[in-house]
Amino acid sequence: MSFKHKHEDNINNKFIAGVVLNTALIIVELIYGVLANSLALIADAIHNTADILSLFLSWFSFLLVRKKAPEKFTYGYKNLTIFAAFINAILLFLSVGAMIWESVERFGNHEIVNSGIVILVAFGSIIINGLSASLFFDERRSDINIEGAFLHLLSDTLVSVGVIVAGFFIWWQSWYWIDPVTGLLVAIVIMISSWKLFKESLNLILGAIPTAIDLEKLKVMILQSKGLVTFHDLHIWPISTTETALSVHLVVLPEFFNEEVTTKLEESIKKSFPIHHVTMQLEKRDKNKCLTDCALH
Repeated sequence: MSFKHKHEDNINNKFIAGVVLNTALIIVELIYGVLANSLALIADAIHNTADILSLFLSWFSFLLVRKKAPEKFTYGYKNLTIFAAFINAILLFLSVGAMIWESVERFGNHEIVNSGIVILVAFGSIIINGLSASLFFDERRSDINIEGAFLHLLSDTLVSVGVIVAGFFIWWQSWYWIDPVTGLLVAIVIMISSWKLFKESLNLILGAIPTAIDLEKLKVMILQSKGLVTFHDLHIWPISTTETALSVHLVVLPEFFNEEVTTKLEESIKKSFPIHHVTMQLEKRDKNKCLTDCALH
């Protein structure tokens, strides 16, 4: 088995483990959230449900991308990963709205909360979410889908810490109002952690240059190509959450109208930027017709 296949199998196993662990956590939080009459636990369970949907979508797109697509899909199903990331962000925003609504309603009802159950279940949530987040730590920078899963799981861990703090104050001072406050804080944390995922996935859907690529630095590299007069029609677009394509027309002097120019530049671009598919078209420019402001190298 090749290194690539081993790596893919490793990520696949991490998705399975993350789904299993968080499904078990949701069941426990919902049961004890109702028994303890705790909105904080129920809100955290709702958010964990969104995380499982996120994991499923990311996992599904991860698997489908590796399936052979019909010929009419020349890039395969790779752009599905972009839509999966966008849908994940929308699902999280919907769960935020539901939690805010429930928390505001709860402020008018001073209901008793079993702080002991809240603290114990939240402590278990910290362990499970922390372990789940650690599964995606190494790959989080390679794919916004995986980074999204990591950030959501990590935020859940921090939220569970807040739930424990709320449970402590309920037990110590009988501050039952702190439970809906914690629910609101959960919603705020989710909104903040999800905004970057939403913004970047929307940009990718619209064909924007991925944030990992410095456009100005790339232009400087192209202009430094030997024999280049100028360039035009530079286009950079995402194929998936992990692959990017580039096309450009290079105007060169006649003596540099050869494959060596494009080969060297392509190697430099792929080495310096996360760009996987490069297409270049050479155009001749007569040296005698070159304007004084041409970039000659």
